[in-house]
Amino acid sequence: MTFLDRIERLFRPIDGWGTFRKGARQAAVVFILYRQADRWMVPFVRRRADLRDHPGQVALPGGGVEPGESAWEAAQREVAEEIGVPTGRLQPLGAGEPIYAAVTNFSVVPFVAYLPDPVESFVHDVRELEGVLAIPLDRLLDDSAWLQSDEPWRFRYLAHEESVVWGLTERIVYGLAPKLRQALLPEDQSSDRPAAGR
Repeated sequence: MTFLDRIERLFRPIDGWGTFRKGARQAAVVFILYRQADRWMVPFVRRRADLRDHPGQVALPGGGVEPGESAWEAAQREVAEEIGVPTGRLQPLGAGEPIYAAVTNFSVVPFVAYLPDPVESFVHDVRELEGVLAIPLDRLLDDSAWLQSDEPWRFRYLAHEESVVWGLTERIVYGLAPKLRQALLPEDQSSDRPAAGR
């Protein structure tokens, strides 16, 4: 069984992930896996500093769910708009636990998907984004790479190429990380553990 097969087994199906928090603004993001120079990479977007929601922050591609859309349809549409990956090109692998952001009243479902080779250059939406930041999966899953802030409300963050991953995006990555680590284990080790999230 491959790494991608194990992810599919460990995460919830994209059409059976659950429900959004009642009364919250609905959103979906995608943790996209792709290969670059024999390394798993994950694209993040750097939001413009003049936006109303999460200005200047590093985020996973995604956004609000519109009426009549499923969460996965919204996620694909947003990925196409934000970083230029055509709808239908992503191979969905599963969904993580929805996360609620009280400050902005967003209920967010994170999907995990695979972007098959070849991966063209990402084309970001200049109206919303300053650029696309690709971070190696092994760095995202390395607890020692995440630092603790000195602020009174102490938060975890990852510094990468003059950008910082923190806040809601850190919470999403932290929530997905245990199953992603398990999927990376050699077959004989990962098969000993019960499949979670089903």
